[in-house]
Amino acid sequence: MSDYITTVAMHHDAWGKFLEPDATLADVENPHEVLDIPILSGHHADLKFFAGRNTIFDRITARIENASPPYEDQCSAHHYFDVFNRVERSHQELSRMVDVGVFMGGSSAVLAGCVEPMGLELDLVDANHAYLQFTYERLRRIFPRAISRVRMFYGDLPTYVKNVLLNEPQTHALVHHDGAHDFGQVVKDLSSVYFAREQVHAIALQDTHLRGDIKYFNFVDAAVYAMFGVDVKYEALGARFLPGDPVTSPDQWGGNYFLPGQPEGMYIRLSDVDWKYPHPTMELESFLPVKADPAP
Repeated sequence: MSDYITTVAMHHDAWGKFLEPDATLADVENPHEVLDIPILSGHHADLKFFAGRNTIFDRITARIENASPPYEDQCSAHHYFDVFNRVERSHQELSRMVDVGVFMGGSSAVLAGCVEPMGLELDLVDANHAYLQFTYERLRRIFPRAISRVRMFYGDLPTYVKNVLLNEPQTHALVHHDGAHDFGQVVKDLSSVYFAREQVHAIALQDTHLRGDIKYFNFVDAAVYAMFGVDVKYEALGARFLPGDPVTSPDQWGGNYFLPGQPEGMYIRLSDVDWKYPHPTMELESFLPVKADPAP
């Protein structure tokens, strides 16, 4: 554990850059233990529920089940399947998928399964160094032939837009957003996409039905409406839960719960939106993280 903490400290100055994979994880049975990532609920999305509907998705499901180390999923199987379908439907218009907020690689594993059959690249974006390394190692074990087209970016979405998308103008990306759910950060994230809107085909947002303790300001859907208006055109993604379902009551960790009847996610094509924010005179730098003053 102490060796890993030292490694993280060494990578502190890597913010805003691509990381190299940690080769020491390759032979570790349980990478999450080395990376000090707790598995709280142990939830696994039941991807087999969608068996027989798509041969590519069936292969992805089989590989995940056969090769994954211990992990925990953030999303429902329905959300993963819906995002997969949006990638497959639009893959001829895409060159890259960008997974923002990878956690333990639930959505990343499904997206990585699209790399080879659809000729795409995958960038993993996260502000947590450990989650990136775990997810990369998990993908390496599931899809070893696709891993050469997977990159890890250490930072948030505005920093990725500035350092990567704006420097790779030929990119046509689908962004899957399951990062910070705080209203203010989601507004910053979506605002940054405005400056790279020519490079982004669509955004798939998760947890648009999430609420919780007020200190977390979990209002992803409200951020979407702030950006694009209350009449924003979107396709619903994922599960909808009925009143009385246990997940519609606050949990024991962050008081999180799901709004009954509301979709788990939203899929928004940028060609369909009318940007209400940011103002055209604003600059990307306004949405980047505030840098701490150097120590005296």
